[in-house]
Amino acid sequence: MDQAISTIALPHAIASLNGFALYSWPVASFSLTSAIAIPVFAKLSDLYGRKRLYMFCATLYVVALLVCGAAGALPLPFEGMIEFVTARGVAGIANGGIIAISYALIGDMFPPSERGRYLGLLAGIWGIALFLGPSVGGWITDHASWRWAFFADLPIGIAAITLIYFSLPEGGLNEVRPRVDWAGIATLCGWMVPLMLALTSVGKSDRSAPGIRALLILSAVMLLAFLLLEMQAAEPLLVLSLFRDRRIAVASSSMFLTGACLPGIGVYLPLFMQGVLVASAARSAIVFTQYAMCLIAGNIVGGQLLSRTGQHRVLAFAGSGLASMGLFLFSRMTGGTNQLEILRNVFLCGVGLGLLTLTNEVLVQNAAPRDQMAVASGSAQFFMALGGTIGLALFGTMLLKIYHLHVDGLIPPGRPAALAHAFDNPLRLVFDRPNLEEQFLKVPDGHALLMNLLEGSRAGLSSAVHFIFLASAGLVAVSFVLILFLPRSVDAR
Repeated sequence: MDQAISTIALPHAIASLNGFALYSWPVASFSLTSAIAIPVFAKLSDLYGRKRLYMFCATLYVVALLVCGAAGALPLPFEGMIEFVTARGVAGIANGGIIAISYALIGDMFPPSERGRYLGLLAGIWGIALFLGPSVGGWITDHASWRWAFFADLPIGIAAITLIYFSLPEGGLNEVRPRVDWAGIATLCGWMVPLMLALTSVGKSDRSAPGIRALLILSAVMLLAFLLLEMQAAEPLLVLSLFRDRRIAVASSSMFLTGACLPGIGVYLPLFMQGVLVASAARSAIVFTQYAMCLIAGNIVGGQLLSRTGQHRVLAFAGSGLASMGLFLFSRMTGGTNQLEILRNVFLCGVGLGLLTLTNEVLVQNAAPRDQMAVASGSAQFFMALGGTIGLALFGTMLLKIYHLHVDGLIPPGRPAALAHAFDNPLRLVFDRPNLEEQFLKVPDGHALLMNLLEGSRAGLSSAVHFIFLASAGLVAVSFVLILFLPRSVDAR
């Protein structure tokens, strides 16, 4: 519910906190900390038990929601936007723990033949939240405040903590004295944080800029240190020997590629709707909800089919084929694309990605040894989150590069900086567009200049989003090829 509601409330929160300079950071910080937290909590739950860590993560999420809603009104010596970004990062840590432990619990409680069904049902619950969240978030934001869009989830979080305490069985507890891989955690952070900072900075500076180069070198060094430490650690976060199993290696690689594609739809499809098709926020929310429902349908149907047939290869081929076709059709959309064409593309892409992600998740769990199942499942989720984090940064960079190629030359020299600044970021432009006409009427030939800039921004945004969708289709096509390397005898039953 938080992720669904925050999608709608986020632009209003950023505008209220004067945080357009950090527009992408709430999402980036959430994605980054989630990716780091997944393998950490997967391993910690093996060492210390699932229940206590699950309660900790749920409690941490509730606290983060409280801080998100109160950002800018807290008695802290920080700007409101900094408080908000930090709180989203803390929520990301809790989110990563919840994801890792949820999938581990499915493996604890159900045999291999049943896991696909229950993972599909788990996805169905997520689908209910995605279905309700945008509408609830929009209504609360319009009629109360963006702050209450975050506060509204607090009762759900408290109910979840209570239910966990009284109902969840303990599991995954290691009877041997635990040894936490602190060096692995430190080098994992040292690898991912500089990488994310470098990728998000490329769009604002030259690729060879010394700062970016230094961040990339630091990230590469820390990645090498992380891998060396994991090969020697007594309780590694990533058990590298698991990837000798071709099923786990292929499924994890496929999840990385799939994860990189998901931001291309969740973030840039609504942007295309509002920025190119000039659709209302309500209409773009409806299209996103349709995509989410198709994604969940793919999860649920895939889970049922896997439990009944065990045909991993067939379902993975079907999922990657449908998804790559849908993404390619997304890349062909224009300002004249009608609703039926959008719905067709949403259906192909959503169902395909739903089938593919569910199949890979079950494949990893069923291929891993029982005592390493949580780590294996967490590793697969980590690769998916890592792909999403890198994809979000790279696609954001490409969006700005291509967009500015179309827009920068249309701004005549000598125009007020504030007016030019309005076209710096297409995300900001979509949100600020209703106020632009009044501002441009104050300058000579303002209306003609505004129309010219809006047309150029629409063309630039369309080209950028087309590139993102086409690149995403290529990534899923690579996943299709990887499936050829799965053993033909793979069976979930």
